[in-house]
Amino acid sequence: MKVHSIVFAAVALIATSAAFAEAPKPAAAEARPAAREQTLLEDVAMGMREMLRTVTPEISLPKLDIKLPTLRTDAR
Repeated sequence: MKVHSIVFAAVALIATSAAFAEAPKPAAAEARPAAREQTLLEDVAMGMREMLRTVTPEISLPKLDIKLPTLRTDAR
């Protein structure tokens, strides 16, 4: 009975190791230059970000000073 379970575990291990084996890597494709439209779009987006940074005012929160009352430890 023990032999059956050992054989079953070995077969399962072999089957799963084949499933997780590294697949062959595809051949590297030729690097194509970025399309002109893509670079133009990136430049416009970067310019818009810079404009928003300069136009948006810095937000500053008021300083809060919280003073907690002291606890008196002497019982009077």
